[in-house]
Amino acid sequence: MNKLIRLKYRKRVKEKYLFPNLYKLGYQTADIESDAKLLVEKGRRKVYINAEVLVRVEGLPGLVISVRAGNEELDQGVKMKMISYSRLLSPPAPILVMTNGLATKVYDTYTEQELAEIPSKDELKGYLINQEIDDKSKERYLNNLISSVSLWDESKKKSPYHTYNMRSFADISEKTVFNSKLFHNHNYVPNLPTIDDKVSIRVSTKSGLIDKVYLYYTIDGTLPQGKKGKEINGTCLELKRSYTEVNPADEELIDWWEAKIDAQKEGIRVRYIIEGYNNQKRISYFADNNDTLAEASNFSYLVQKYQTPQWAKEAIVYHIIIDRFCDGDPTNNYDLGLDPFSYQGGDLQGIIDKLDYIKKLGATAIWLSPLYEGLYYHGYHITDFLEIDKHFGDDKLLHKLIDRAHSKGLKIILDFVPNHCSNKHPFFIEAQQDKDSKYYNWFKFTNWPNQYDGFFGLKELPYINNDYPAARKYTIYEHLLKWLKIYDFDGLRMDYAYGLSHDFWTEFRMAIKEIKPEAYVFGEVWEGPGITNRFAGELDGCFDFSLVWSFRELFIYGSKSVSEFKDDLDYLDGFYEDEFILCRFLDNHDMGRFLWEAEGDKSRLKLAATCQFTLAGTQFIYYGTEVGLSQVNDCRDDNTGAIVYDHSRNFMLWGEEQDKELYNFYQSLCSARNNHLALSLGERDDLIVDDQRGIWAYIKSYGQEELLIILNCKEEEAEVEVNLSGYNLANSKKLRGLLNNREYSLIDGRVKLRVPKLTGAILGC
Repeated sequence: MNKLIRLKYRKRVKEKYLFPNLYKLGYQTADIESDAKLLVEKGRRKVYINAEVLVRVEGLPGLVISVRAGNEELDQGVKMKMISYSRLLSPPAPILVMTNGLATKVYDTYTEQELAEIPSKDELKGYLINQEIDDKSKERYLNNLISSVSLWDESKKKSPYHTYNMRSFADISEKTVFNSKLFHNHNYVPNLPTIDDKVSIRVSTKSGLIDKVYLYYTIDGTLPQGKKGKEINGTCLELKRSYTEVNPADEELIDWWEAKIDAQKEGIRVRYIIEGYNNQKRISYFADNNDTLAEASNFSYLVQKYQTPQWAKEAIVYHIIIDRFCDGDPTNNYDLGLDPFSYQGGDLQGIIDKLDYIKKLGATAIWLSPLYEGLYYHGYHITDFLEIDKHFGDDKLLHKLIDRAHSKGLKIILDFVPNHCSNKHPFFIEAQQDKDSKYYNWFKFTNWPNQYDGFFGLKELPYINNDYPAARKYTIYEHLLKWLKIYDFDGLRMDYAYGLSHDFWTEFRMAIKEIKPEAYVFGEVWEGPGITNRFAGELDGCFDFSLVWSFRELFIYGSKSVSEFKDDLDYLDGFYEDEFILCRFLDNHDMGRFLWEAEGDKSRLKLAATCQFTLAGTQFIYYGTEVGLSQVNDCRDDNTGAIVYDHSRNFMLWGEEQDKELYNFYQSLCSARNNHLALSLGERDDLIVDDQRGIWAYIKSYGQEELLIILNCKEEEAEVEVNLSGYNLANSKKLRGLLNNREYSLIDGRVKLRVPKLTGAILGC
């Protein structure tokens, strides 16, 4: 159901059914609060949760009421969300009511048992308990409201050998030094080894579990092998016990072991495995895996002067879902549909036809959604990695697109999918039919033929075992090199990079950089900074999935202050390796569009985009954002909790449907970033951070150039005076707005201006 229609129906349920019934039960208008917001915090995440109605009695929360439209179910998803809301109130509300006007359900939030009817005002007083919940219960209810995917973590030094990534939630399935027999987790120092560095390898074990720890390594690219301190292939090192650490949770002891691998030549890939051995029991344990040699996890690192493409640090990437952008060739419109799950006609010819549009906008690169032959419009259910989906065109058309783009100074980035394929892929079908097939080990069967590991548990997307040599050879040397060599792509967006081993990525980097050193390889890693930063030295960068939520919390929801957003940004910019590029964005194909979340408020979009385009890293524009493309339905069904990202992938707006004023604004933003390196490469110096007024002013400087950025994050106009003493800008008589072309006078090194509500300004000489 359309969101506006749904809200209209819910309003009618409240006015025609709910409120009259509440009045009959003795409640007064003064007791009833509509759209009651509750700010909940978990780690660095801060979000508002809304209840349609909150009824207070004697000043205490009494009834939390969830109002649905007539055709919306009163199901378990709504119940758990709203019980969590009720219990997190201070003090908790004892009664939850769910109604759609046709049916009503009432629950005691303490017992979660269903009641026969809504209690009257007098009856409700007997339920009131003015008592807060304990911390353990609070954490449980928070987990029901905020996703348990941690996009934030902070590092804390626990010991000389152990850096602990503190998450905003406890993931009991996550391997740690305290729940693993033998744990390495790519714990080596330095993080980016060069030719001058001996590399310290650090491993933890349960105290007393083993007597010896051995490391077997190679430098010729082959797999290291060894057991019980005897190398079979490569060199053996014995690790020394160096430190004992106590788990503060249960006083369990763990031992830390360490050895150093000698410095190696430039370009060497060091591969290694780690064995712990118990002499008395004659048992071997291998780091981060099981107890047998065949299951030993392979680790590796590259010895290199880690550098990332300069063009990527300054790039503005326009992200296109091919099927949803432009229909340039009606002859390939097979099996089209109007629903969000069907092909809708976009193709490569359509992108060729609109290259001038993208160039005029100011983008410098285009990221194409997967174009492989497959089952669905989005390209992620792949049946042939080497062929192009016939809905999009053919190899000649792809060559034409890339050649035309290059002639206009635009780079082209391919969405590369190495992690999984469709269960209709011929390789998987053969492996499922024949256990002796050469493709059997390409997949991760747990109980052949019908039980196997799939992408996020999806059976239609079986994982490809890229640690199996033949599968890895195909992925890198046939799949990758075809697209890179034959079609001359300029970069690769790596789908679900976290799903593959670091040993895979070191080999991948060597292969791609040998062919095309300036290729930009960046990954999709949803996990927090502690995990994402481990890809430095392997990938050129990763998407910043932490900051994307901070953008929304400050610029849409108002749940985060200016200083909190600034602290988030400072933490992220200081956490990663200097050369590692963060990919900054406001929305993409796997979340609700920014404009949808902002309920169509383009002022909030423009303000957030202004901030985005002044930050370091590659900047991304999701197709259509620049012309006001939003969506009709939410990606998350707030009744069932189901997520349907297809709703954020509507067809591109063209002609009179486009918001030309918004397009012009984005054009000005791109122009400012393309023409002023201070925005992309400069250092930030904060001048004003005013939470009360919602004002953030800062300088971006690069070389002799300085730019002043002012953001007004509140819904009221503000007069802002900035003291520029000590900066080159103070020597100017006037400053010019790069987004509005207005001039602002300086008096004694100070500039004063009125900044409209929810507006940003970029000022330069």
